[in-house]
Amino acid sequence: MSHDKAIVRKQVERLDGVTKAWFEWIYEKGELLKVLVVEVSFDTDPNSLRFRQRVIDAIVDTAKAALEEDTTMVVSRLRIVPPF
Repeated sequence: MSHDKAIVRKQVERLDGVTKAWFEWIYEKGELLKVLVVEVSFDTDPNSLRFRQRVIDAIVDTAKAALEEDTTMVVSRLRIVPPF
């Protein structure tokens, strides 16, 4: 049994400011949706002094590139969450 991670998780988890990533599933309007959840080490409130827009942008760009170029996986949503 393999304990490997999806390519998109590996690539996102390499980013500075990302603590971990995982998948969640949502059943919505008759459809099962795969959600990539990315936990970051900083406050996600844009008004916070600890907010890091560059990391948010890097997460989006990295996930998008990985899903378009490196895998055939389909992810319906991206969710970025703080550590608390």
